[in-house]
Amino acid sequence: KNIFTGAINNYVTTVWFFYFMVINQEYFTVELASKITLGLPLNEMTTVTQFETQSICPVPGVADFWYGVVNFKGSLLWILDSDRFFDLKPKYQKLPSKLTAVIVKNQWSSSNKQVAISVQQLKGIMAVAPANFQPLADHVSPQLHKCCSTMAHTEAQNLHIIGSSALLQQLHQQSMLVST
Repeated sequence: KNIFTGAINNYVTTVWFFYFMVINQEYFTVELASKITLGLPLNEMTTVTQFETQSICPVPGVADFWYGVVNFKGSLLWILDSDRFFDLKPKYQKLPSKLTAVIVKNQWSSSNKQVAISVQQLKGIMAVAPANFQPLADHVSPQLHKCCSTMAHTEAQNLHIIGSSALLQQLHQQSMLVST
């Protein structure tokens, strides 16, 4: 009887662990200046960092949603004005002295493409159950629609799930349109 009970307890623990770790997906959540919350899959982000705005080099002739580039660990890194890119705020606001950014990468590409997404606030890691996913709302900006695969509704907020490959593809396409 005790062996049977122990086996059931081990099975329940294993199933719960499997459900939580495999079924629930974890996202790093950030808030944009417009109070929109983005969820970035953990496997698509590399780090969180801050940049002094005076160290950002603006690049003439590129789309206005780029703050510019910085030297990040010996490589040039593009910094995205996320609110401007997603059409979520007026075009011209005073730049803060420091920008907080999350660096995302394209996990599906063999190249080392990455971009820094400027954020207003870091919210932390959140596990989301499949039952919380739903289609994007109609009122979401078209730009956000192109980069977000779905939305997750939690008790605290609506989380826009962003895919780095979709984001990088949109950034590439729209930057090419400006430069041609």
